Amino acid sequence: MNGTVVKKGDTIELSYTGMVDNEIFDTTDEELAKKEGIYKENLKYGPITIMLGAGHIIKGLEEELIGKEVEYEGNVEIPPKKGFGDYKEDLKMLIPINKIKEDATPGMRVMVDGKIGTIERVVGRRALVDFNLPLAGKVLKYNYKIVRKIEDPIEQIKSLIKVYVNKDVDEVEISEDNIASIYVSYELSIDRQWMVFKKSIADDLLDNLDLKEVKYIERYRKTEKSDENDE
Repeated sequence: MNGTVVKKGDTIELSYTGMVDNEIFDTTDEELAKKEGIYKENLKYGPITIMLGAGHIIKGLEEELIGKEVEYEGNVEIPPKKGFGDYKEDLKMLIPINKIKEDATPGMRVMVDGKIGTIERVVGRRALVDFNLPLAGKVLKYNYKIVRKIEDPIEQIKSLIKVYVNKDVDEVEISEDNIASIYVSYELSIDRQWMVFKKSIADDLLDNLDLKEVKYIERYRKTEKSDENDE
């Protein structure tokens, strides 16, 4: 450990493995994910970047990290109230099949009236859907390591954007009067995730970094056009 204590507002890299009932349900370790049969090709493995206090991870794990030193390795047990919430029986509902899918089967994840749930069983033309989070009511266990603290504000901004949309921005500048200018390509500007999360990104930056303003600037570059008549 290097003696640097992390606090609310800090941006850190974190590696972890989460378990429930002695089974691993999430990990940043690619090889372990493959070994446990939970590997997902669309995920990028390795330490994740989070901003403490911004709600990027569950409350119990975030509280555990604050006050620890960089390079600290530990484990923690998290009750449902500080994890994915208590299990609520009234969140199980019978839903007409025509509001879901004709091929509805138990275990299928579905969206009904803007809420995501899991089909528990199908009864005639109706399905019993559980709208609790999959890990609601479960005691969670995490092994973790605080890999490093990101000190450079420009790297903090770029890292936070990657957390939300898993894409890079063209460039980031911070003026002497603490105004962050974030240059965004056209492709990113029309990205659905970017449009949904850009306000949340700005709010996190203003709440946790020494900034008084965040600007998003769309950047368009002139592209070279080949002359079809040139040989």
